[in-house]
This record gives sequence, C-alpha cells and structure tokens, in this order.
Amino acid sequence: MSTLVHLQFAKQCQLTPDNIALRSRGGNLTYRQLGHCSDIIAQQLLSRGISSGDVVGVYMERSQHLVSTLLGIMKVGACYLPLDPYYPHNRLTYMVEHSETKLVVTDRADELEWLPEDCQIIDIVAADFSQPVLSVEPSTDDNQLCYIMYTSGSTGTPKGVMVKHDTVVNYLNWMQNAFKLEQDSCVLSQTTFSFDISVWEMFWPLITGASTALICEEVKYDPALLAEFIKYHQVTVAQFVPTALRIIVDERVLDQCQSLEHIFSGGEALPQCLVNDLSKQFEGQIHNLYGPTEATIFACHWLCQPDSSDTIVPIGRPIPHAKVLVLDENLELVPPNHNGELYLAGDILALGYLKREDLTDERFLINPYASCETSKMYRTGDLVSVRDDGVLLFHGRIDSQIKLRGHRIELAEIEAQLQALPWISNAAVIVDDSDDGKNQYLTAFYVPYQDTDTGIQAIKREMAQVLPYYMQPSRYYAVDSLPTLPNGKISKSALSAK
Repeated sequence: MSTLVHLQFAKQCQLTPDNIALRSRGGNLTYRQLGHCSDIIAQQLLSRGISSGDVVGVYMERSQHLVSTLLGIMKVGACYLPLDPYYPHNRLTYMVEHSETKLVVTDRADELEWLPEDCQIIDIVAADFSQPVLSVEPSTDDNQLCYIMYTSGSTGTPKGVMVKHDTVVNYLNWMQNAFKLEQDSCVLSQTTFSFDISVWEMFWPLITGASTALICEEVKYDPALLAEFIKYHQVTVAQFVPTALRIIVDERVLDQCQSLEHIFSGGEALPQCLVNDLSKQFEGQIHNLYGPTEATIFACHWLCQPDSSDTIVPIGRPIPHAKVLVLDENLELVPPNHNGELYLAGDILALGYLKREDLTDERFLINPYASCETSKMYRTGDLVSVRDDGVLLFHGRIDSQIKLRGHRIELAEIEAQLQALPWISNAAVIVDDSDDGKNQYLTAFYVPYQDTDTGIQAIKREMAQVLPYYMQPSRYYAVDSLPTLPNGKISKSALSAK
C-alpha cells in the first residue's frame, strides 16, 4: 500500500471514478472530475518550474478548488503551506519568506499586496478546468513532505512543523480500520485548512471512495444552518472542538442530523458533562481525540461513555504506530496514577521545525526507551497520568501553551507582541472563564509606560496587525505592576483572581 496521499487518491479514482468525491453548496464533483482538476493544477505548477521538494503556498478558503489544489501540489512532489485569508498580512509574509515559498495558488489574487514580489502567483479563478489534459505522472518519493503548518511560537515567532506523507497515511489508515467509511459515507469538512484536523476531514474520505462535504463559513457558525447542511448532504461523520459542540448541544439542532453516526472532538479538553448532554440528543458514537501537530493530527483516542464519573474525558490510548511515555523531569518513567509529562514516539512524529534546529533538538529528543539509538520522542508539555488500565488522563499544560476553541496558542507569543509595543513595558495574558463557565477567552494585563496615554483601542488595532483573530485578547486591563511569585516569575493565578 502506498504511503503517499495522492497515490492513494489516484487508486481510488480508478476504483470509483463516478462516486461523488466532493459535496458543496456549489454542486458535486466526482472522483474522475476531481482527479482531472488536480491534473490541470499540477500541469500549471510544472509549467512554473515547481518540482519535488518545493513549497507552494495556498491562499484560499474551503472550496472544491482548495482540495484539487492540494492534490495537485502533492502530485508534483511539492508540499503545501496553508495561508489562511483571515491571518494578519505580517504573519503571512513571514511564513512565505521563512519557508522560501516559490509560488502561491489563490482564488483571491487581488488581496496579495502582502506577498513578496519574487513569489509567483497562480490565479485559480482564471484556470480553465474544461480543457483536456494528460494525467500528470505523480511523484513517488516516499520521503516527500505533505505539508508545513505554522503554529504559535513561545518567542513571538510562529514555527513551521514539517509533516511527511507516511505519517499522514498511517493516521488515515488507522481511521479507516477503526471507523470504516462506506462508499455512501460522508465526512463534514469544516476545519480551516491551516489546522491539521482539516487533513483527515478532507482526505480520509478521498482514499476510501466516500465523499467530503465542504461547508462555507457562514453556515459553519450558524447551528441551524449547519444542521440543515448535515441533513441535506447526509453527513455521517463530523468533528467539532468542545466549544463549538457545546453551542450545538445548547441549540438542540441534532435531532435534524439523523444521518450522523460518529462525532469526534479534539483540540481542547472535553468535559464529561458535555458528553452527557450530547448523548441525550445523539445516539451515535462520541470520540475524544488527542494530539499535537508535531504528532501528525492525533495520537490518542477514547470512545466516550455517558454518565462516567470523570470530570474531564480521558484522552485514551495511543493509536497504532504511536507510543506514549509519561516521564518526570529526569526522563524517568512515572508510575501509574502519578502525574508526569507526556512524550510521544513512533511513526507519527513530524520531521521537526523548519529552519529551527535548536527548537527541534529541544522538543524532539532521543528516546532512551527505544531499541534504535536514533529514535526520537516529542515532548508535548502536557501533564498527564496513566490509570492502572493504561488509559491516559489529561491534567493541563506544563508551560504557557494552551488550546482555546481548538486553536493551539502560546500565551508567550501574545505577551511578546504586546511587549513589543513602544508604550507597554510589561504584559501577561491569561485564560478566563465566562460568568456561566461555558466559554473561555483571553485576557491581557499590561503595564504602560508612565508618559503614555495610549488607549486600549490602539492596542487592539496593533494586535490585529500581527496576531490571528483567535490569539487576540478579548479584554485588556492596564495595571501599575504585575504580581510576581517568590522566584520572580509572574503569578498568573494572582492575575486570575483580579
């Protein structure tokens, strides 16, 4: 079996050419048609000099063009770099320059004033997909990268995680073996493609003969419209972060979603009370998934049980090809029912961080418990424990990285951007709960220089220029000083009590 995503898709095109591959508000696309579109894009890439090992940026929203573009990029042996249209231009420029992206494919060419002048552009809107085209001879390099995704960085600079095809295929094959899709199955694609959950939403169905239902943003955020979309396209599998799932449950729209068989949740801790409420409206299976981008989408799985005595749903057991280690600060194994840091190993790990050998060496360590001397393990920064039955429980973060509404955020990056402003001397960011306890938001505390009267609105404008929307604090408070611990570190708990 091939370890390349596009080759598995090509095989499926031969097996089920007339099956519906993509469903959307704009119509459907068969496997044959999707393969044809990806060939046209691949030909355009080749004509621009793109070849194996190159990085191609993709600046567009979720659409049929997006999926065909990603497949076309893979076919020529390049890897894709998601460029979210909702990201600040400064951040996008950094990602393109840092990754040495040679070309950007887009459906909104009039918005690329931020793009470096030496970067080529393919306007997908101008492409003629009706023209005949010879099939592109696909890349067969087993070592090629599938994608580079930039995640929040503690120094204030995002870091690019390099993920190969083989670990992606390992994950997709596990999903198919564990939760078999049939040819009439349909998976909801609603995660922005700059996050790796989108990879399985798009490509798991496309290597099995099933279909992917691409939802538009205005439908995604309206529970009633979302339920109508699921019903119309007979979606059988969907994934939601717990925050979104809570809204769906509270709006009581799941009675319209009778086709749903599996609901997956990941990206942040899943409360047991939410599972209990969900199970009263949904008769299918509820799954909790855990894993960082560095471990290729997800590394652990748990089949949720309603009315469990747990407060937070377990993150479960490792999937095939994954290994878990719970270690103390000396990298010694921690006994069951004791807290330790979670390390992940096995054929799930990313290659590391692009052009950040220092950070790669810091987070991807030699695994002292592996038989191979070069085997690595990834330090997650998550505090966990292992029950006597081998099930992993999540207890929070060791460092300042958090997950909010499914987005992985380094609080230190937000703090670094605030401290970079000329009128702020110090800053700290915490996560606060809403009054009803159902939602969380970011709160920033900052110490202004005495000779400045710059207001909060000016700070918000500056943050909108450098941070994605999900990293922008909802509340700002000016303080005379930040509380500290005896060791001199800022006391986040004291800020939370303010």
